[in-house]
Amino acid sequence: MDEESQDRSDKGNLGMIRLLFLTAFFDALSDVGKQIDPLLREHGMFRSQLDTPYEFVPLHRYVALVESAAEKFDRPYLGLEMGSAFGLANMGPFYALLRASGHLRGALQYLIMFQSRLQTRTIFESVRSEETTTYCYRINDERVWPRLQDSEFAIGGYVTLLRELTSSKWAPDEVHFEHSIEGREERLSQYFRAPVLGNQPVNGLVIRNEALDMPFASAVPSEDTKLRTILEWHLLDLMGPESAPSESFVSLTRDIIARWLGRTHVDCASVAAELRLSERSLRRRLTEEGTSFRTLLQEARKERAQIILGKPGMSLAVAADQLGYSDTAAFSRAFKEWTGVSPGRFPHLKDGE
Repeated sequence: MDEESQDRSDKGNLGMIRLLFLTAFFDALSDVGKQIDPLLREHGMFRSQLDTPYEFVPLHRYVALVESAAEKFDRPYLGLEMGSAFGLANMGPFYALLRASGHLRGALQYLIMFQSRLQTRTIFESVRSEETTTYCYRINDERVWPRLQDSEFAIGGYVTLLRELTSSKWAPDEVHFEHSIEGREERLSQYFRAPVLGNQPVNGLVIRNEALDMPFASAVPSEDTKLRTILEWHLLDLMGPESAPSESFVSLTRDIIARWLGRTHVDCASVAAELRLSERSLRRRLTEEGTSFRTLLQEARKERAQIILGKPGMSLAVAADQLGYSDTAAFSRAFKEWTGVSPGRFPHLKDGE
């Protein structure tokens, strides 16, 4: 497959990201200079691409680039460095839109609204409870791994933006990461000024509702409403339409399973409802495409299990819960069917925890 064909395949299968985010990468590694260039070429990117910040590059190449740079230049917190330096000024026209949003909830809702236009195959969504709202970020493709640096860049970057919109002292109530934070707790807690938990189903920020709904000190509702309308129109025009969903029901079903797995109950009926189909219709369409819902769910669990069980300090009970199993025995049986060995044989798993 030639490079052009590979890029087309990447775009359909692994997601894409705007070159806008490379700015943070270069800013964080400004002391490295031209030593970055060979690494960029190795991952199919070039410094000159900064001149076209709204162009897309394959997401897996970008994530791999940041992971490689962290290792090559001995910067274990590169993602966090990128996030702490990525402020409103780096967001281009989004700067004014976020300022005009009126409050933090409005600003975050705009980031959710434009997520698929900035970075595809990635979720950024909110889950509201009585006292708090959790904003969840996760690349929706298990093949893009490891991605520790990207996760810490994203969550760190959101916090930097929210501090610029409110106060440098602002802090979330809690921070979640899907990777292990063993040995990293002190540095992460120091930056976020909040409890930080690792080995979670998704990366996220937990924020009190009253903090989200507090108006910005500079808010002028009548003027902000007009400005938001104009900016939304211009940004939607600049960034183009949302990615068209795949016509394949297999792809759509896989995406929903990956998004929900470990966060809520996943069954054929609920996925069919999300797709506005009857359960019978979805099962028939999947059969026509040569598979079944059960097969897709098991494939997603198997793929996620191989990643989860490689995380240091992950207990069997937590792994089973994140994969949607009712108990550890059911998960252990399924895992042994897939691989021929019990999950306890994996080096990082601690059955006793």
